[in-house]
Amino acid sequence: YRSADTSERHAILHEIIRLEPPVGHLNRRATTPIEMVDGSARAMIQPGDLVDVCVRQVNTERSAVGSTPELICPERPLSSGVNAAGLAFGDGAHKCPGQPLAMTETDVLLTRLLARRPTILTQPVLGWNDLIEGYTLRGLRLNLPGRP
Repeated sequence: YRSADTSERHAILHEIIRLEPPVGHLNRRATTPIEMVDGSARAMIQPGDLVDVCVRQVNTERSAVGSTPELICPERPLSSGVNAAGLAFGDGAHKCPGQPLAMTETDVLLTRLLARRPTILTQPVLGWNDLIEGYTLRGLRLNLPGRP
């Protein structure tokens, strides 16, 4: 990460957030009829129906992200219309307009943090938030020697 240029670092971040989205599910209401087909099984989603989109599953869909969807590959070729972060920032009318800012802020933070060569003083506690089906990290303490 430290030796990569900005576009390479952003590609790494997109792959990480694609595989570890902070929010695991997006709940949306259908606005038009949607036919779901899985082999010979068919189902109809009607306008107003609540649709639970499992972001982790969608973000590892082989038809969208290729044959090794569970691996980090910053140079991953994507299908047309597929965001590099998958659905981690939503899509369509609910797409997060702050995605470019969030990626830039994360890159600046990590670049500056890693330049200090931090060491872990206290291991974080990994938690789980059932509401968003996403993880939490609490209690991480770092030692940041010197100035970069």
